[in-house]
Amino acid sequence: MRRPAARLATAVALATAAVLGSGLPAMAQGPKPSPSTGSQLHNARTVTCAKAADGRLIDCPKPLSAKALPKAAKDTSTLASVSDPATLVDTRTWTTGGGNTFPGADVPYGMIQWSPDTMPHRNAGGGYNYGDEQLTGYSLTHVSGPGCGAAQDVPILPITGDLPSGDPNDATTAFTNAGEVAQAGYYSAQSNLPDTITTQLTETPHSAMGRFTFPSTTQAGFLIKLMDSQNPVSATSGQIVGDNEIKGSETSGGFCGDSHPYTVYFDIVFDHPFTTSKVITGSGSSPQAVSVGFDATKTPTVQAKVGISYVSADNANLNWRTENPGWNFDAVKNAAQRSWNTLLGRIKVSGGQASTTQEFYSLLYKDFLQPNITSDVNGQFMGSDVKVHSVSGRQKQQYGMYSGWDTYHSLAQLQAMLTPKEAGDQAQSQVNYYAENGIIQQWGYLHLDNWVMAGDPGTALIADYYAFGAKDFDTKTALADMLKQAFSVNDVRPGEALEEQYGYMPEDGTYGCCNPHAQVSSLLEYDNADFALSRFAASLGDSANAAKLQDRANNWANVFNTSTGLLTPRLKNGAFLSGITPSTTSHYIEGSAEEYLWDVPNDYAGLFSLLGGPSKVKPALRKFLSRPDGYGEYAQLSNEFSFGEQYALDYANDPAGAQQAANTLRYGLYLPGPSGLPDNDDLGANSSAFVWAMLGMYPENPGSDTLVFGSPGFPKATISLPSGKTITINAPGASPSEYYVKSMKINGRANSKLYVPFSTLAKGATLDWKMSTAETSWGTGAENAPPSYGPTFAATGSASPSSLILSPGESSKTTLKVTSVASADQQVQWTASAPSGVTVSPSSGTLKVSPDGSASADVTVAAGDVDGNYPVKFTLTSAAGKILPVSLSVIVAKPGDLGPFFDNTGISDDSATSSANYDGGGWSYSEQALTAAGLAPGASVTAGGLTYTWPDTPAGKPDNITVGGQTVPVSAPAGATKLGFLGSAYNAGTDGSTGTATITYTDGSTSTASFGFSDWTLSAGSGTPQFGNVIAATAAYRNHTSGKDNVKTYVFAQTIPISSGKTVASVTLPSSLSRGSIGIFAIAAG
Repeated sequence: MRRPAARLATAVALATAAVLGSGLPAMAQGPKPSPSTGSQLHNARTVTCAKAADGRLIDCPKPLSAKALPKAAKDTSTLASVSDPATLVDTRTWTTGGGNTFPGADVPYGMIQWSPDTMPHRNAGGGYNYGDEQLTGYSLTHVSGPGCGAAQDVPILPITGDLPSGDPNDATTAFTNAGEVAQAGYYSAQSNLPDTITTQLTETPHSAMGRFTFPSTTQAGFLIKLMDSQNPVSATSGQIVGDNEIKGSETSGGFCGDSHPYTVYFDIVFDHPFTTSKVITGSGSSPQAVSVGFDATKTPTVQAKVGISYVSADNANLNWRTENPGWNFDAVKNAAQRSWNTLLGRIKVSGGQASTTQEFYSLLYKDFLQPNITSDVNGQFMGSDVKVHSVSGRQKQQYGMYSGWDTYHSLAQLQAMLTPKEAGDQAQSQVNYYAENGIIQQWGYLHLDNWVMAGDPGTALIADYYAFGAKDFDTKTALADMLKQAFSVNDVRPGEALEEQYGYMPEDGTYGCCNPHAQVSSLLEYDNADFALSRFAASLGDSANAAKLQDRANNWANVFNTSTGLLTPRLKNGAFLSGITPSTTSHYIEGSAEEYLWDVPNDYAGLFSLLGGPSKVKPALRKFLSRPDGYGEYAQLSNEFSFGEQYALDYANDPAGAQQAANTLRYGLYLPGPSGLPDNDDLGANSSAFVWAMLGMYPENPGSDTLVFGSPGFPKATISLPSGKTITINAPGASPSEYYVKSMKINGRANSKLYVPFSTLAKGATLDWKMSTAETSWGTGAENAPPSYGPTFAATGSASPSSLILSPGESSKTTLKVTSVASADQQVQWTASAPSGVTVSPSSGTLKVSPDGSASADVTVAAGDVDGNYPVKFTLTSAAGKILPVSLSVIVAKPGDLGPFFDNTGISDDSATSSANYDGGGWSYSEQALTAAGLAPGASVTAGGLTYTWPDTPAGKPDNITVGGQTVPVSAPAGATKLGFLGSAYNAGTDGSTGTATITYTDGSTSTASFGFSDWTLSAGSGTPQFGNVIAATAAYRNHTSGKDNVKTYVFAQTIPISSGKTVASVTLPSSLSRGSIGIFAIAAG
């Protein structure tokens, strides 16, 4: 979530991000009007397990040891059947160590999430950490597993004795997991030890109910905190009504750094009169908290009913009065659990391990928490225009809390399959928001769009709902809205015009609001949304737009760099950004270039052609998927852009590899227990991926009903659809060790296809699998692969070498090579285009290429007299299909001149902090701070025995080389013994980043040396220089797009030896790095 791509608004968040030497990509404030939050009455609370720019979690407690796990999470016995899934569910699953879900009471899509918030690890959104021993309160709102702090509004803390001194919002009591009960629809725990208070919670769709049992004391009561949300609070109200009721409100906001506020109104009524009551205002005029007391010697058990509303306190009152007018806690609890049994019982599994079965139902439960209801029982809801509206027509509820970037991959499909009516209302809710504010939400926090992450996921969500059976919404209006958003520049698609112009989104393009960043990642998100919308349009009969969108969904190919085999950022002049290696994370959202390479599910066939075909792809993909939480050059399957990549091997004629990867996912990455997920669950996204993996299938393409096959995880499963049809999955023997497929039948007929449309299953179907402990040849024929929706590629092109470095007036050759991926002879025409400053000869030609063969032509490039970077483009055409253009990087430079190699802007002026983006997350060196540290533009600096010249480059212009295999000419004096570099690493953590550099000498010989740099912030000062780095300068602060950031930054010197008696001609920088990226500002020899 996920998530924290947003601009950080608080010093706490900035400091947290500094730990990784980076931070979160900058986010532009959304332009829509909203009420001012005013000054903050209370700052944001501590947040743990949030996510950094490279996708790694920050400040998470370690996973629980096996000994510390709840007993059921370790139960390996076989569970024959489940009759009461609501009580089998353990809502503490994936709350801890990254999952960030909440354990408290809820009903399907319930408006309230009454749940404990614990310390010292008050996790982002979920608020709870298994093993914490302090309770801050049972707050009324939560978000299930986000990557930023969220919600936790109006914590209610049961207490005994006198009111705590100091700020009431800082009060905590002792808490224990002993005796804790965490089921679907019911939660109970003990706190306030040793004077133990037992709390029991349950819910209705619009209200909640609590039962609190106190020790015998005349001083029992509750502290209702009004300034203890996880994010800043800007306004509060509190009023005691009669002798047993409290009403009030709290205004908060700041999710992922966005300032858009929301107000939650509440109304709480107790079944006994207060003996004491007080509104606590402290030193200000706004209420800080409300305190009420009871005499527990007379009434040891006190019950409370709570209603909330995003419209008014009166509606909050109406919500509980309508749905729970009485005081029968057990009746409400039983109704809540019946609702869960009805829903969870739509999938019945049997024959699996008890712990896995509990995990399955616990995660299926988490898939139906959000989006949650935001309308009241009278139909009123707060709209995206911050005005009150009412549901109408067939819509029953309005929904909010859409983590779009996360949930369109696999959650929306599951919700539509099992709850089509509710999913239809969720789709209609987005149509309503568009009518009010002209935007289908990107990340919808309640009724507000918070501009988190990238792409147009709301469009994909609506298409997903429709494809999997949720069709009861205004589809005509939805399509019109989605098309308008897809074909215009707007706050969700700020790069749309540039994509139309270039076929990709240039890294150096000019973008408006909101949150444009990491343009390759954003382009892939646009592609996914376009493909989903093409399916939706086709379903509704709009074939023209469907065809156009499907074609545009393949713009990923325009950023495929044939020289590196990676999806690479491009500039407006067509050149690929240099320095991109498989492990590069800057310029990508929460992942690396290698991880994003496989993020083209609509056209794996096309991608695999460009990579050399299935025979070359299979070993590469198997290695990539062998570590599903590996990061860098391995998969990160718990992060949403990688969702479904475990099934990519189906498209490479390797279903056994896909089966192995899916099995590793469900038993090696997704584990039972509180800390079973090393990532955020993101409102059920990862939970849904596990559910699909256990069912043996997955919705690979957003907006499409195609399900690709892995293999089942349970020996038997049945899915009872609301339509009355049943999908039966029989897989005798399926287990963690028996997961390969020997054969398969659908409705009694042998099947070797690796996919099936959901529409086929929705008619009622039986899938009979025969399992094996070893790989088989089932499904390996090319004709069995799932469909791809891209163009037919005729050939691939390359230039060798792919870059030329020329002195002024010099010339050199490159070989243009074309390799066929077609099945017949073809003629390929090519033309070369070059900017003024270099010439190409010949500039065109024709190559005859046989099937599976190649042909080549030598091309001479001559340099002019002016240093610079001159990209040459070769355009190739063939009647047999599409061929991507080939780019040749031509750098004209005198030895020692680094200017033409500079490809990254790392230094900004304090008056224009957004003019540089050193680390891809919006941070940069400050020119003023560097000058004060001795690094003024053009200054000489001595470090490690060498004297360097700092770039004499204006702030906001390219000033460093992003290390990525570049060969740089070097001017070295005779007798030089070492070659030195000024630079730093970023997105590299405390270990820094290292690789291997190669020195080429004038006699043609070479030598290699380890080359590494420390993180540019030394992990916010907590680390020490690595690799023998010498600190060349220390800057007192750095800049961020949002302003000054008081974190020290460093420039380091690193030297490598020159072979004795040799004269250096050039140095080739590392082509791969251990982690993150390295920027080089200067090179010297001596």
